[in-house]
Amino acid sequence: MKIKHWAGYGCVNARKVSDGSCALHVRVEGNHEQGIVRSDSYDLYNWLVKRFDKSVPDVTTWLRSHPLVDLRPDFRTDPVLGVIDTCDYYFTY
Repeated sequence: MKIKHWAGYGCVNARKVSDGSCALHVRVEGNHEQGIVRSDSYDLYNWLVKRFDKSVPDVTTWLRSHPLVDLRPDFRTDPVLGVIDTCDYYFTY
């Protein structure tokens, strides 16, 4: 799905990946001048968690659960578009 970038402008593609190793696994792909890697828990909740996991009631409850966030930035090569940044976000809470 196409979502707005965390910086407030532009769009990137994000999708939920169900692999069973964590509570929520989201893969974000796209090129943006601000990058697609974000490590601030508050911003990650507002950018990804509340879109992809509707069972989390609010940011305060989520932050109190001491979520663990594992980031795995990478890239892939597209024959038409060239290099595309990717980042896998693994949320455990």
